[in-house]
Amino acid sequence: MLLPGRYKAENTEDIFHKYFITMDVKETEKSYIFQLVEFKSRYSASHIEHLFSKSRRVVIKKNRGGHGIRVWGDDNFTLYPFQAGIPFYFEKQE
Repeated sequence: MLLPGRYKAENTEDIFHKYFITMDVKETEKSYIFQLVEFKSRYSASHIEHLFSKSRRVVIKKNRGGHGIRVWGDDNFTLYPFQAGIPFYFEKQE
């Protein structure tokens, strides 16, 4: 079970693949609730941009969400929006 709080994902590889994403995450028994706080990207994180295109808050159901989510521990997870493109690795901020 994920600890509620602020999580970040970033890649500083080069200008074309660079992104910085910060969001508040809460896990319930049946869903994940993501609240986008900060998003900076030029090209590479378009699937995250599309996921939050209508609202800065997204609720993904665990049993039929359509997005790949893998929880690795209490403080990190991988989000694979629309199961396309690249997965994003998020770590809890201190």
